[in-house]
Amino acid sequence: MSIIQQTPEHVLDEATRAALRKVNTTAVVDVLARNGYDARYTYMPNVRTMNPGVRLVGRAVTVRFVPARPDADVEKPGGEESPEYAAFEIAGPGDVIVMEAMRNKLLSIGGDIKFLRLKQRGVDGLITDGGIRDMHTVKDYGIGLWGYDKTSNLGTRIGTPYSTNDAVSVDGVLIRPGDYIVADDDGVVVIPLKVAAEIAQKAIEYDDLEEWIRRRLDEENLSPGKYYPPDEETFALYRKWKAE
Repeated sequence: MSIIQQTPEHVLDEATRAALRKVNTTAVVDVLARNGYDARYTYMPNVRTMNPGVRLVGRAVTVRFVPARPDADVEKPGGEESPEYAAFEIAGPGDVIVMEAMRNKLLSIGGDIKFLRLKQRGVDGLITDGGIRDMHTVKDYGIGLWGYDKTSNLGTRIGTPYSTNDAVSVDGVLIRPGDYIVADDDGVVVIPLKVAAEIAQKAIEYDDLEEWIRRRLDEENLSPGKYYPPDEETFALYRKWKAE
């Protein structure tokens, strides 16, 4: 089932996604924590960018790998119906493939041949707690890539793609289909679909608030403690300034 068809009232419009793409993940983590989702639920501490300078905001289409075993390998669909390829056909612009790869950088989840289809489909990015092959080629595909590391290893010896669009655990963080992924050079954060619209607007405001704080501190030559971390009084001063 297409991610776009799931709970459409929570889907972020393009204007919101574009604004959120300018917000650093550090601000998103702070806002999520202020709203009951601290970093242990949302932040992937060991997943890092494979192509620096890329920023991503996209809906999650998930793939789950399990340890390789001959009987499991033959049970799963093969060829074009293999779970990772099924995910590729579901996804398109605005989506990000999220692959649970058992926190193993030796588990290559794909490279230049597989990811060519992501380029063709216009998929925005891919997140994994496994390894990524052929970065010398896929770096030019226009896809944001985050993983445990680069690798030359053949992943099929370690893991098998087993399911599409299930809840997955990537770097210890729960990702459900349709959740939003925000990623940049500082890391990868998940925004649960249920609160995506609210968190996106708050994160956009919080990012602007932090810029206002930097300007105030610079102009007034003050210690950061005057306004940071921001309390309700700081928010009130900022919102008054914004209104004026």
